[in-house]
Amino acid sequence: MHDALKDTELSRTSQMVILVSYTAFSLILIGESLLLGWEKWALVLMSLALIGAWIIHIRQKVDPNVRLWIYSFMMMAVFFFYGIHRTSLFDLAGVMLVVIMIYTMTGKRALVLLCQFTYFVTFGYGLIQYWISGELIDALVITRSMLHIVLIIMGGQIGRIIIETWNKVLEKSSSEIRELKEATERLDNFLANVSHEIRTPVNAVIGLSSVLKKETLPAAATDSITAISRAGHRVAEQIGDILDFTEIDMDKLSVNNETYLMGSLVNDVLVQLGNVDTYDLDFVMDLESGVPAELTGDASKIKKILWHLISNGFKFTKEGGVYVHLYPIRREYGINLVIEVRDTGVGIDDDEIEHIYEQFYQSDASRARTVGGLGLGIPIVNGFVKALGGVMAIESDQGEGTTVRVSIPQSVVEDTPCISIQNKEGCVVAGFLGFMTTGHPKIREFYMEMIGHLVEGLNVPFHRVQSRQDLEELIRTTRISHLFVGTGEYLENKEYIDSLVTTINVAMVKDRDYSGSVGAGISLLPKPFYGVQIANFLNQDLKDHTADLGEEKILFTGVRSLVVDDEPMNLLVARGIFEGYGMQVDTVLSGMEAIEACEETDYDIVFMDHMMPEMDGVEAMKRIRINISRSKKEICIVALTANAISSAKEMFLSEGFDGFIPKPIEITEFERVMKRVLPKALITVVPKEVQSLVAEPVQKEKPRQGRSKYDPVKEQGTDVEAGLRYCKNDEEFYDQLLAEYAKNDTKKTDELNRYLDNENWQDYSIRVHAVKSTSKMIGAMELSEMAKRLEDASKKADADRVRAEHPAFIKRYAALLSAISTVVGGASESTLVQTQEKEDESEILEFAPEGESE
Repeated sequence: MHDALKDTELSRTSQMVILVSYTAFSLILIGESLLLGWEKWALVLMSLALIGAWIIHIRQKVDPNVRLWIYSFMMMAVFFFYGIHRTSLFDLAGVMLVVIMIYTMTGKRALVLLCQFTYFVTFGYGLIQYWISGELIDALVITRSMLHIVLIIMGGQIGRIIIETWNKVLEKSSSEIRELKEATERLDNFLANVSHEIRTPVNAVIGLSSVLKKETLPAAATDSITAISRAGHRVAEQIGDILDFTEIDMDKLSVNNETYLMGSLVNDVLVQLGNVDTYDLDFVMDLESGVPAELTGDASKIKKILWHLISNGFKFTKEGGVYVHLYPIRREYGINLVIEVRDTGVGIDDDEIEHIYEQFYQSDASRARTVGGLGLGIPIVNGFVKALGGVMAIESDQGEGTTVRVSIPQSVVEDTPCISIQNKEGCVVAGFLGFMTTGHPKIREFYMEMIGHLVEGLNVPFHRVQSRQDLEELIRTTRISHLFVGTGEYLENKEYIDSLVTTINVAMVKDRDYSGSVGAGISLLPKPFYGVQIANFLNQDLKDHTADLGEEKILFTGVRSLVVDDEPMNLLVARGIFEGYGMQVDTVLSGMEAIEACEETDYDIVFMDHMMPEMDGVEAMKRIRINISRSKKEICIVALTANAISSAKEMFLSEGFDGFIPKPIEITEFERVMKRVLPKALITVVPKEVQSLVAEPVQKEKPRQGRSKYDPVKEQGTDVEAGLRYCKNDEEFYDQLLAEYAKNDTKKTDELNRYLDNENWQDYSIRVHAVKSTSKMIGAMELSEMAKRLEDASKKADADRVRAEHPAFIKRYAALLSAISTVVGGASESTLVQTQEKEDESEILEFAPEGESE
């Protein structure tokens, strides 16, 4: 018990109470002595002892247990001085009872015995002095003395009983606490071990399913493998959450401070988000240029904080989207990196905010867009933020959305802005951006906030126009170097915008569901577009931009390439782009692996990320060049990084790189660099007139059967010519689309009817949305328009309108499916296999035909 109390809050409190009581008792006694003329020398000793006690307490140099005994002996000395005077003899019992109760707080039985012993000594001495002085000791004095002695004995006994009872309670509580801690630790260890054990087979599932997806398999098998892969990724993510949570819960979380590039960190998060379902919501990333380019901190935990906050925003948002604002607050030690995540979701009330930090707590699932998850997101974020020395705050209004702010201290390595442009003097920017395709007003506000922060940070002139007339007037009166145009604005003014590329750098902000083409020389900035993309575009020279306006297509067929990046998602993106040019692509995750790969294989070109653990891209590049030079060979190495500093290109070239391609990869910039760094023998230039012959892999020639075979489909109102144009007049490809469209026809109509009967408007809108976009692809424009009206109504939960229009839609849809079955013969196995050799269904069937918008 004594050890348990030592250095505890209760022990410190009891010591303070005894010291204060001793002080009060001493001061009262000094005052009484002065009034009654008691011994003056004793007053001096009491004053010195009191001062000494406070010095001991303030300095805290003496062991707490020793201090307690020192205060107690001083208290007993003062009590003895008080009791030896005749006037105080029969007041001693009351005073000592109070002192005994105070000492009961210490939990020390010996101190209670000390109080009783001091009382008996003092009272006995007083009685002797009373008798020596000749005072009469009558029956009253005897009975009073006996009563006082009994009271002190009873008071001491009660104090000891309280202490013993307290000991038992504390021992039991301590034992239970120890057991709970041990059980919690065993559970945490079990979760960590299980998570580690599960991670290995899950990684195998993910890896093998990725390999199988590339094989030629029946459609049903491919769909099953895709589902397995998605489930594997979800399990892997949840395992990571469990491991993070157990480290936080066991207080074993370690912070790894390392140098990182802010642009690379944000790009990695965006790449990761590009491979998850964002529920057709908007996402706005606002990285202020004032954030230093290079910081020191735990980049991995900051990425996870961003990931969890953004995922939570999507989870509880039905309409609108999520806005992320990253900005710095300057401090002496560097900056506070502020991460602000806002959504337009359902919001949370004050009671939920109080509980949201708790383990496994989840908001009312009926209000969530999805009910998945383990309830660990916010606790993990809170644990990471605390470990990083930061703070976190949550604000929310029900029905208005939620704002989460996190502030994390970071050291600054390179204080140049993370986003900058080279030629500010010649840069005049115009924005023909009304975000017409964005239906939520708050999202438009978020976009304008992002643009405002960027323009202010880059310090470049920016002119925003609302109409084509305003744009024409601006161009007549102002020399515009760069123009940003929204998808809706471009589609309404396509010919005019296309005509501007000879004098102005033009970029279209591409909506995620837009699959149409743009004019030659127009750059595409896919959403979510953010500062790094914009800076990369603004750093383009017009001569570089217009150099690619020709009608020739280039391929790099057979070029052996190696992509080096520590982020697997970046490798997937690069592989997808490079293989589209006919390149053979290998990937590795580190600089050391790149060195080993280059020793084993003769590569034509290496694409190297900069910031990687253990060995950065610059060092890896130099070591590869040293190894290659020994064999008297040459190799082309290009920096592929998200560093958007204006001097980044010059820095990489001066280090020895052959070229520089910023991430995210822009096709025009990629082609320009490749044409400059690769030998001409490795570049294939395809004239426009023969591009259709090499645009797709050579397929077996299929005899033309004439257009009459499509008559059943035409009779259902399908514009077959429009569908063939989408397929570049390739009837075989068009047949494959029709077969895919009609596959599982009964299941599709049954699902729509079931969703309607159950008033499941969310799934109904998703299914009818697929019918809308796929119908456009095959030329069924009228059916697509019917599906669009039903989609709009179901999103608004307009049951009356859906029920009114659904029967006619289903009848038309079923008739078209039946007609297609007669044309393609029920979708033969060979046709389905060929269809699977193209893109995944989710990537093919969710886009509108070229030139069409949804």
